Amino acid sequence: MPTKSTSHVACLIHGDAYDWRYVDNLYSMICRNSTKQIKFHVLTESSRSIPAHMIKHDLIEWSGIAGPKKSWWYKLQLFSPGQFQEPVTYFDLDTVIIDNIDWLLDSDDRYFWSLLDFKYLWRSSWRGINSSIMRWHPEKTAYVWQDFIEQDINSLIRRYHGDQDYLSQVIDESALRYIDKSLIHSWRWQILDGGMDVRTRKYNRPGAGAVLQPTTKIVVFHGQPKPQDIADPVIQNHWSRRAFLQ
Repeated sequence: MPTKSTSHVACLIHGDAYDWRYVDNLYSMICRNSTKQIKFHVLTESSRSIPAHMIKHDLIEWSGIAGPKKSWWYKLQLFSPGQFQEPVTYFDLDTVIIDNIDWLLDSDDRYFWSLLDFKYLWRSSWRGINSSIMRWHPEKTAYVWQDFIEQDINSLIRRYHGDQDYLSQVIDESALRYIDKSLIHSWRWQILDGGMDVRTRKYNRPGAGAVLQPTTKIVVFHGQPKPQDIADPVIQNHWSRRAFLQ
């Protein structure tokens, strides 16, 4: 049997906005939907224990930076020197993987990959990123951390709605590439009840539940609700399976 190629994948959990089930489920979904050997990195508090098959990275605690929204800012520590030596793919905890993601894990590491934020559904000219899923080579993103540490984080929080708005400003446009938007969809705007009509703000198939598009590989639960709140069997079939060890 040929040796599997290795891919590095990361997530972040801070505080109690998510319980550990989200980390286990994400790991399970990634392993089920990839042919690769997964090295799974978890950025979290130094006090939190994690399973031996995962790689722990201790977060530096920032005074007063906590809670469901402020904790977004800890994602910037993904770019601090020494966190990763190889190309890495990051997933928010509230993403649900539906199908094979080798195409994402194999994305050209010359570029910084992210989602085009779902505001594009209403504003065709929108070019801000959504940081729910990102992929980059750490050697090519040192400038992100350098820019960040030269500023006061509390000032950044007042100035930007969240980490992705800051990243939209700082990421080198020449290196930025958007992940194919036909493959990753928003739960509340594109999957729930057949998706929302952007003109009327009404759902296309009320009561239908999850209607996956033929190309859907990943569903993003940005904002509320979260996967644990969705009773829909399509979503639960992919999200709530018990995590396993490779």
